[in-house]
Amino acid sequence: MHTRPRSGTIGSVDRRGVTRRQVFASIWFVAMSSVGACSVPIRPGTKLLARSEEASIDGWHSQPARAEWLDDCLPGYRSSRGKSLTVRWTHVPDPARLVQTLVVLASSGAAPPELVDLDPAWAGRLTRFTSGPLLALESYLRGPSRDFVNEAFSDPWTVGGHVIALGSELNVALLGYRVDVWSVAGVRAPLVTWDDAIEAGRRVANHAPHGLFFVRADGVGTPAVLSLQGGGGFIGPGGRLQVDHPANVRALDFLARMVNRERAASVLPYDRPGGNRPGGDMLGDAARAAFKNGEVAGDIGPMARLSGEMRLDAPETAGKWRVQALPRWREAGGRSPSVILPGSGIGVMRASNQAEVAADFVTWVHLGHSAMLDFERRQTWPVNRRMYDDPRLDDPIPWFHGQAVGPILRQAMTNAVACVLGPYWPEVSRVLVPAIRSIVNGQADAQGTLAEAQIAARMLVAQSGGSPD
Repeated sequence: MHTRPRSGTIGSVDRRGVTRRQVFASIWFVAMSSVGACSVPIRPGTKLLARSEEASIDGWHSQPARAEWLDDCLPGYRSSRGKSLTVRWTHVPDPARLVQTLVVLASSGAAPPELVDLDPAWAGRLTRFTSGPLLALESYLRGPSRDFVNEAFSDPWTVGGHVIALGSELNVALLGYRVDVWSVAGVRAPLVTWDDAIEAGRRVANHAPHGLFFVRADGVGTPAVLSLQGGGGFIGPGGRLQVDHPANVRALDFLARMVNRERAASVLPYDRPGGNRPGGDMLGDAARAAFKNGEVAGDIGPMARLSGEMRLDAPETAGKWRVQALPRWREAGGRSPSVILPGSGIGVMRASNQAEVAADFVTWVHLGHSAMLDFERRQTWPVNRRMYDDPRLDDPIPWFHGQAVGPILRQAMTNAVACVLGPYWPEVSRVLVPAIRSIVNGQADAQGTLAEAQIAARMLVAQSGGSPD
């Protein structure tokens, strides 16, 4: 049995001999020289290890489950390639810090780790550069593009025509619902339109005081799902900034009405006035208690949320959930697309000592059946369409009251739109998130607030060296 090497943390001296003084000096250099507006220098002379040699590579991650999945893949890779490979993992709990430290290392000329697990909300600080520190992976990819759900696999990680990371999570947003609460309230699935959702929310509120679901008031939460489904989204094609798109205004108007007038849903406690997310916790104890106690009748999110995270947040609710496709906007008829939310991506640092070995491992993992190991571990559904021939994906799932979810996801893949954040998302979200929170909490109107946020976001992007158009 393979034992995962003990994870380290970012300390005073990293494994490659970069001292704390060097790192802080590099941070000062980055801050003083406006890294966002210039190309990151890459150390020349990168060593690429021959495939026949034994290898040990370094990886940084923010999500332990992702590292554990990749470790699960190592025995199969060793057998397939006939070579030894180990990964020494370092856990960096804050994904923003992970990315910023990588920028610092690239700017200082120090050798970075080979593998990096990237959060799409922060990866823009690496992907915005014309000649960036992430290795282009397209030459390692094999097989037709149609084999993959590219809205999750490669599209969010394609910059300047180059694929600089690979996604493994099919984060199709679904409506999860509590079978027991809906039954008592007399609500029948599926809900077809968002108007139906309001009516259902009114009914379930008599039994679940928080209503049909929690509104996550952030840039990739509930507003993004409804906006993209209606033809909007805060970032448009080619990275164009469109915070005040009419579909975004409509979605936020609808959610504000659902929460404040109809009392059919509630804002996540963290996103209410005075709320915050201490320590990076994205849900909070109050919301967890509500899910455990049946005080909220559903949730909107991908399977990784509805099946994976919910099992940890509310294990007492096993067997009480089912899922359905999202309700649609009435005027769209049956043409409303599914929405694929951003998922983590695995990239390879170009200046790392064994970049070629790491790239071979990463692409091997994503192109083969190793994705099913992640499905078994945390119910992450694969982005490789060929995997959907695996009968395990059609098995009834006890967590979902014996429901088979595979057919729902297959249908969702036929008409999907990706939530792409773009390289300047950290700057955009600084003004977007407060605007969204003020709207859904009934403190501001959607049209005027989003118009102001569009102007402020354009200024921040331009100040960081980007183009908002």
